[in-house]
Amino acid sequence: MYIKYTYWIEETPFNKIETQLRNQNNHLTGAKKAVCMPLSPKIDYGFVHPDAWANFSLCRRQLSWYSASKFAGKYLLISNTPLVESGIELVPETIIEKIKFKPENLPGKNQERIQKLYENRTFQERCPSEFLDIDTMDSNIQERWLKVMGIRGISYTELFKEQCANHANFIQPEYYIKTEGRIVPYSIGKTNKICSACLQFFNIIGTEFTTKYVVPCPGATLFAGMSVNKYYRVQSGPGD
Repeated sequence: MYIKYTYWIEETPFNKIETQLRNQNNHLTGAKKAVCMPLSPKIDYGFVHPDAWANFSLCRRQLSWYSASKFAGKYLLISNTPLVESGIELVPETIIEKIKFKPENLPGKNQERIQKLYENRTFQERCPSEFLDIDTMDSNIQERWLKVMGIRGISYTELFKEQCANHANFIQPEYYIKTEGRIVPYSIGKTNKICSACLQFFNIIGTEFTTKYVVPCPGATLFAGMSVNKYYRVQSGPGD
């Protein structure tokens, strides 16, 4: 069973927790190739240094959301078990579990529905300008990305709009289910059309909703071994 616990921690308490875990013979693995690496079930304890969000060229533009969020400057700790079991009294920011879920309502190829989400005022207001800047991206890289993902028949600009629409659905949902009277937004595309799912896994986007159903992006499947086109429940821990 896949399950992960994520924690956002200031530098001083993080250093103390790191020492405590190492004293218990727990190895902490820092994210190297991508911030989603610690989501791998093979990594018992992983962390992301605040500087890492701007260091990975593959995702630097996408991860500009981090520096614009309330978590900017904090360390991210990700574990296979809750820290309380190690004597560390911290409530997780999110708990991530793989689930069986198939949404009945999706925009599919309906460009009007995708455009509506993309143009959502709240999304546009919150979105970092760096994230929206794809004009400076080399066209050859754009075409290569589409080819690698096996995407045909649409331009990179159209793909980007779908990626934005997916993020927007976790800010002001058009596609969701209701559980116990609460709105549960979900990813609106398959893995090859999802971008930076870590933003939902780590509560950078969608923090207003205690539960989200998230499909991993290509990076999360490549670097963390998460399942292609499958949904993961992201449950916010109790807190403020």
